[in-house]
Amino acid sequence: MTALCLAGGDTPFRVGAADTYSHQSSDKVTIGAKPLKSQEDLTAAFGKRADLLRYGVLPVLVVIQNNRSKTLDLRDLEVNLVGQDGRHVSAVNPEDIPFLYKRRQSQVPISVPLPKRGNPLSSPEIVSRAFSAKMLPAGDSASGFFYFEAMPETGDKLYLNGLHETPSGAEIMYFEFPLER
Repeated sequence: MTALCLAGGDTPFRVGAADTYSHQSSDKVTIGAKPLKSQEDLTAAFGKRADLLRYGVLPVLVVIQNNRSKTLDLRDLEVNLVGQDGRHVSAVNPEDIPFLYKRRQSQVPISVPLPKRGNPLSSPEIVSRAFSAKMLPAGDSASGFFYFEAMPETGDKLYLNGLHETPSGAEIMYFEFPLER
């Protein structure tokens, strides 16, 4: 189990094993995921300031457990959120999240000048907690967040593709599973 410590927070955000979340196992690889859909979950993971859902950003915690005898190459990992109606939404680069706020601000005409506030989507935890593993040794696990420009909906699924075994380069079957347990 991994603990991600919050800056200035009292309680560290704890990441469980892949099979403790909505998950799928195939070829000795288990991938689990949990969308953060409540303010309590968001605060635990990112602190009080980051209200991602308010700005249309859905963070999904992903945990990959490699129980194979060989290392997994995750450099070509492709992650999509799939709606019940089949719509696919690709993960947003965490460094681009602050620009989503600016784009949403420019879409709303304001006739009264308001005081400028900091960008609530520029929290450093958004980038530091993003999934960043490129290789996953045998018997190890990796975790982090993927961010989607979407609101949580009933029937959402997570689709992952592009896992390869090293050194053979053999592709591991894709994973697609519902985010609700």
